[in-house]
Amino acid sequence: MFWRLMDAKHPGYDAALAAQNASAIATFYQQIDQVLGEVLPKLDDHTTLLVLSDHGFAPYYRSFNLNTWLLNNGYIKLKSDVSADSGEPWANVDWSQTRAYGLGLNGLYVNLRGRERNGIVEPEAAAALIKELKEKLLTVKDPRAGLPVITRVDVANEVYQGPYSRSGPDLLVGYNRGYRAGWKTILGAFPPEVLEDNLNPWSGDHCMDYTLVPGVLLSNREITAQAPALTDIAPTILAEFGIAKSKDMIGESVFQSRRNLR
Repeated sequence: MFWRLMDAKHPGYDAALAAQNASAIATFYQQIDQVLGEVLPKLDDHTTLLVLSDHGFAPYYRSFNLNTWLLNNGYIKLKSDVSADSGEPWANVDWSQTRAYGLGLNGLYVNLRGRERNGIVEPEAAAALIKELKEKLLTVKDPRAGLPVITRVDVANEVYQGPYSRSGPDLLVGYNRGYRAGWKTILGAFPPEVLEDNLNPWSGDHCMDYTLVPGVLLSNREITAQAPALTDIAPTILAEFGIAKSKDMIGESVFQSRRNLR
């Protein structure tokens, strides 16, 4: 909520509020750093401290209305007797002619026969449609800034594993820094414009290309993992208590290689 007050380029920048609260985020980080400074001297050699964020943050300047884009590109069809932005999400969609739809902040689903109630895409045709959607989304540019709106699109069955990997979206849309799914599109509505300024007080976000908003991991012990990830945290905690991770858990202790060298 405070991002727009420290970023004069933000469409929702408010000079009067910025004069009072532009330093709110920096001040909060300084307060947390002070807390760390108080905690660290109290730890003994048998205590591990982990400080982490599961993601970073970035400005959220412009909204991309994924469902409007899908509508304009022929992947979604609406009933002929209703307007696109009538305020009744999904009620106006003609599912008998809709091949894909967006739901939530980053999810894109194929209207798959046998999975969706009114699915029309045959399973054997799904892979080609997913590939087509990915390729087209990566070419979308903001005509105002000339920047790519989407910098990463992950195919779910290539990046997820486990028994529930096929229950989520088929594609994960990774927006460029400064862009995010629009407020209405995440609920299944169809705003008139594909791209629009974000004038909402919610002015910073992280639901973007995850490589552009990396998290932070700090410890009082040496972290030897070359590229620690969120999936390593649970195995790390288990290892610190001498508990083996379960066979279906991915990730390793971020201290593992150091201990293996002993």
